[in-house]
Formats: sequence, C-alpha cells, structure tokens
Amino acid sequence: MLDSLGDLVSAPDAAVLSGEYADFAAAGIRHSLSAGIWGWFDDDLAILGDWGFDPSAIEVPVSVWHGREDRFVPAAHGEWLAAQVGGARGHLLDDHGHLSLALAHFGAILDELLDAAGQSNT
Repeated sequence: MLDSLGDLVSAPDAAVLSGEYADFAAAGIRHSLSAGIWGWFDDDLAILGDWGFDPSAIEVPVSVWHGREDRFVPAAHGEWLAAQVGGARGHLLDDHGHLSLALAHFGAILDELLDAAGQSNT
C-alpha cells in the first residue's frame, strides 16, 4: 500500500501503515473510491471556496487535531481553521501526519469529545 501512495505518506504515517491498520485503510480507500473519484474531488475543492458560513460564527465546542507532518491536508489549513473558529482547541502536533495522529491520540480525542458533550470519560 505504501508504494501506491508515494510521497503522500510522511515518515510518521508510514510507520503506522502496517498489518491490520494498513488493511483497514486500504479497504476504506477502495470503498470510498468505488463509485468514482468525484466525491474526493469535491472535498478537495471545498477547501478552496466559500463554505457557505462564517467559521468564526461557530458557537459550539470545536477541536482541531492536525499533524504538521500531514501530506494529505496542509498543516497551514489546520492552523487557519483553529484560528478562525472562536474558542477552538487547536492540537497541531509536530511529530504526526494524517494517520499517525489519530492512532496515537485516539483516547485523548475521544476524551475531548466526551468533555465537550458534557459527559464524563471515567
């Protein structure tokens, strides 16, 4: 799988793309592209245009988790988003990519979601 992704995969992401997780990721990519590339294409274009709302008007808790080694989504976008959403909790982590961040911080991400929902994580 790593060979097919070429230089889109940073070192932190390459380190986690093995075994069951690599199989899971590959299956997800195959499924998401099974009807064609246009959904992915539209998603990529959405980052460039008007979203139809002002991110600074968001009034609910927001967490932005982004690895600075992400080669799928530029780190500058995560920084911009965290700065635009009022009160956002920005987690911009130097040593992670697109995939490694979620695996390494899965528990913390879930804890923060529960905290934002007003639920205990114990």
